[in-house]
Amino acid sequence: MSTTVSMINRIRTRRLINRQNRAIDRAWLSAPSQAMRDEIAIFAQRQIR
Repeated sequence: MSTTVSMINRIRTRRLINRQNRAIDRAWLSAPSQAMRDEIAIFAQRQIR
């Protein structure tokens, strides 16, 4: 039972990380200035992955 729960948790975590990465990519691509891209890059580096 615990291995199934562990596997499900890993899948959920991976899906959440992928979703966050896509959101960061969209924000970076739509940023109006280089300064905003730099801020997004700093934010992305501080995320727990």
